[in-house]
Amino acid sequence: MPVEEHMPGMERLKDEQSLPELSSQIVTILTTGHYNLQTGRSMTVADANGRCTLFIGAVSGALIAIAFTGQVSSMGTAFFVFSLVLLPSLFLMGLITFERVLQSGIEDLTYARGITRIRRLYLESAPQLQPYFLLAADDKSRRPMLKVGIHPSWWQVFLTTAGMIAAINSVLVGVFVGLLLSALFTLPLLACTSAGVLTFLVSFGIHQRYQWGQWSRLEQDLAALIEARRT
Repeated sequence: MPVEEHMPGMERLKDEQSLPELSSQIVTILTTGHYNLQTGRSMTVADANGRCTLFIGAVSGALIAIAFTGQVSSMGTAFFVFSLVLLPSLFLMGLITFERVLQSGIEDLTYARGITRIRRLYLESAPQLQPYFLLAADDKSRRPMLKVGIHPSWWQVFLTTAGMIAAINSVLVGVFVGLLLSALFTLPLLACTSAGVLTFLVSFGIHQRYQWGQWSRLEQDLAALIEARRT
């Protein structure tokens, strides 16, 4: 059996190609930048989780209050007044939450792209380490995704945190429209439900179109920034 097969991986690595010598200042800058970017990603996730928890908790409490009001008033005037005042407030809170978690997602992707560029520099300095890096080290993809074991597609925009908030917002506005039509025009249940479903679809489409536009704008900005740094 060849002797080299008994050699540890790192020793054989050094024999194949010696690591390039980098100054301690460069190593410190790289590791500090990598750490700061990773910390920034953790903060964006924590912020999105906190915002979603606050919003979903408010929606849950409001729905319980609406249910109690409907029972006490026997679905009378008090129920409609209470619901038609509370639902727009929740929708406004949802819009704010949607925008903020979308911003957090954009910040997270920006930080992840920064980490990818640093990882790319690692491999450019020591290409023999390529087999030991699982995540992608290139930033040429124009899709708003990283190569982390999933296949980016148009459907991914529905699976984001902002997509979840968009669905809840659209349900709220759909219910509001249905109740409003029932209170003002005493339309039959089928007509109010149909109007609510249509409103939901329109609202959800607007939310997702806006979200996709923001992701596309980010990709264009990152591409322009990277190109400017190379020139």
